[in-house]
Amino acid sequence: MEDLTLALDLEGVLITNAYTQLPRPGLMRFLLECESIFGRNNLCIFTRVEEQLFRQIAHKLRDDNKVPDWFPDIRYTDWVGEHKDLRFVDDDIDKVIIIDDYPPYIKQSQKHRLIPIKQYTDPYTHELPDDTDDELSFVLKKLLNYIQ
Repeated sequence: MEDLTLALDLEGVLITNAYTQLPRPGLMRFLLECESIFGRNNLCIFTRVEEQLFRQIAHKLRDDNKVPDWFPDIRYTDWVGEHKDLRFVDDDIDKVIIIDDYPPYIKQSQKHRLIPIKQYTDPYTHELPDDTDDELSFVLKKLLNYIQ
């Protein structure tokens, strides 16, 4: 899918949040599958977490063998405003798919490009993260159906 870019939210999707940084179960496999589908150059992080902090988190996840070696160098997409505008990722929003746990952040006119995922919760404010959480596998199936 060299013509498509997959934008990934960080907090609540790949990890709990920038504070606890607990990786979601199945993260390594999910990222490797996404790489094989889209190619490394067509993956990006689209998050409110500032880039410097994201890079620190990504290096720690890599050092802990929770993500592939290339993850700390993944493309990072800045955004401003109240909504994640997919035009920050590509001028042609039909070339972008986003996975996010908070649909209100996505511009209403771009929600057809969203694959929603259940939030991966912070153990210190809600319930403990569920080690049986299989959302990334579920979303991967939705993603494959979406692009076919």
